[in-house]
Amino acid sequence: HETPTYGGWVGAKGPRYCPSIEDKIVRFAEKESHQIFLEPEGRTCPEVYVQGFSTGLPERLQLALLRTLPGLEQAKMLRPAYAVEYDFLPAYQCGPTLETKRLAGLFFSGQINGTTGYEEAAAQGLLAGANAAAKALGASTLVLPRESSYLGTLIDDLCTKDLREPYRMLTSRSEYRLVLRSDNAD
Repeated sequence: HETPTYGGWVGAKGPRYCPSIEDKIVRFAEKESHQIFLEPEGRTCPEVYVQGFSTGLPERLQLALLRTLPGLEQAKMLRPAYAVEYDFLPAYQCGPTLETKRLAGLFFSGQINGTTGYEEAAAQGLLAGANAAAKALGASTLVLPRESSYLGTLIDDLCTKDLREPYRMLTSRSEYRLVLRSDNAD
């Protein structure tokens, strides 16, 4: 009841592929444990990121919960975690160049299109940026057909499907994955 999702003050559906620890406990209650990784923030930085322990719980509870993990009984918390509510504009409002259909010259990419991964955002940014530049210069825009690349599959899915949850580009989404494999590239 003290989290944004389960307390009822956030209505958006959270990301499927990186759920909060409280979401893991609720959605996967039958599991005896949940994987957590300690990731150094850098070679010379003393900070460690606790991967798999993202949370929207109040700050007053976070340190106590961290200290329940074996090996972290004396942990110090430098920054509390926070919840993020994902919202987006349906990407089917864009064409395959990622230009919006309603406002010429406006291109969308990344989370605003309903994707949650850095890789998806970067790929869309490249395509939207290239097409925005091409349009500004009066040049031909770039459209990647679904069968040409994983980015083509991503863009086609975003622009033609009514997606109801944050989207991640998985190779299994492409029916052309056998011809798109890296060992087929020349």
